[in-house]
Amino acid sequence: MEPGLDLSGAWTALSRRPLIYQITSAVAAPWQAEVTAAVGASPILSTHPAEAREIASRASALLLNTGMPTERTPEAFAEALAGLPPDRPCLVDPVGYGTTDWRRRWIDRFRAASRRVAVKGNEAEMALLGGGEGRLCGVEGAGARGVAEALSRLVFSGPAFLAVATGGEDRLAFSGSLWKVRGGSKRLADLPGSGCCLGSVMAACLAVADPLSAGLAALLAFRLAAERAERFPGPASFRQGFVDALAGLRGRDLDEGRRRIEGPIPLPEGLS
Repeated sequence: MEPGLDLSGAWTALSRRPLIYQITSAVAAPWQAEVTAAVGASPILSTHPAEAREIASRASALLLNTGMPTERTPEAFAEALAGLPPDRPCLVDPVGYGTTDWRRRWIDRFRAASRRVAVKGNEAEMALLGGGEGRLCGVEGAGARGVAEALSRLVFSGPAFLAVATGGEDRLAFSGSLWKVRGGSKRLADLPGSGCCLGSVMAACLAVADPLSAGLAALLAFRLAAERAERFPGPASFRQGFVDALAGLRGRDLDEGRRRIEGPIPLPEGLS
């Protein structure tokens, strides 16, 4: 395990109640606010461009989720990025990247024009984003090839300082190394908005901890909470059990769950 990796510290630091500004999908927004509060952070969600810059200027971190864009979303993203102080992190969740030509062009444009960001998506979205192959059914991943190579391109030559691809196992690329996180429950992926909620928690962790500890802590916490919620039989009870389990996690739980993490693994370099 990497020296200096502090999963417990990243999770415990959420008690500082960082303010997480989230411009996100209307479908997932209520659950994202609930999950953000459950882990100890403070959510604020507004999609109006007229106030995006001012809210971002006060935020501890910014989450930009492309899942349900409106005519105003591109302007709101631009305003929020302009207002976010340079020392505070931005996480981009490129939901549906590749679903339509317009969405692909839009995401490419604002990524190219923005600062270095963290990027998290499903395997298909991240493969496409990094020049690999991916298939989507709506906004859900339906297969991907070249995921590790795509993550490598994003962190070595792209706009990302941290790149995460979620799937059967989660993969995280940071500073020349790849990390894998296993465990959890397959049922979590069946709940609409669960990936968006992961973005909320990861943004919160990035606000209070170093990028590697923050990213791995969020991924591991989601898998641990999903495992604990397995005893609930139905989708609604599983969803609520998951939120309760997430709220109940302590730093020591993440330390004890480290065996689910594999890494560091060298990333392939020199990819074009």
